[in-house]
Amino acid sequence: MRVTRSEREGVAILRLAGEFDSFETEEVRRTFEECLKEGRRRVVLDLADLVFANSTTIAYFISAHKRAREAGGGMILAKPGDFLRKTLKTLGLDQVLTLRDSVDDAVKALAAG
Repeated sequence: MRVTRSEREGVAILRLAGEFDSFETEEVRRTFEECLKEGRRRVVLDLADLVFANSTTIAYFISAHKRAREAGGGMILAKPGDFLRKTLKTLGLDQVLTLRDSVDDAVKALAAG
């Protein structure tokens, strides 16, 4: 798992690449928390290069979403793969987590409010 960070229009973008499982959450968690500590409360998780995600991943997405909202911001999942999108929908989590088809759409949604 690799996490790269960038920023656009005041929105932090964390690009997750590789496999994300129980053993790989710490780097993402640390980077996400750094964003919040720096006042970057609007975060996009770019999932275009995520090749594996398990239940720990989904639990982390829910936790990160909650943390961003508690901090007065928000979090959007951008470009989730078909399997992850279908899994989130099956679990009803597409009603809890915000999904967008592109990073641009996610940034626009968060930058607007």
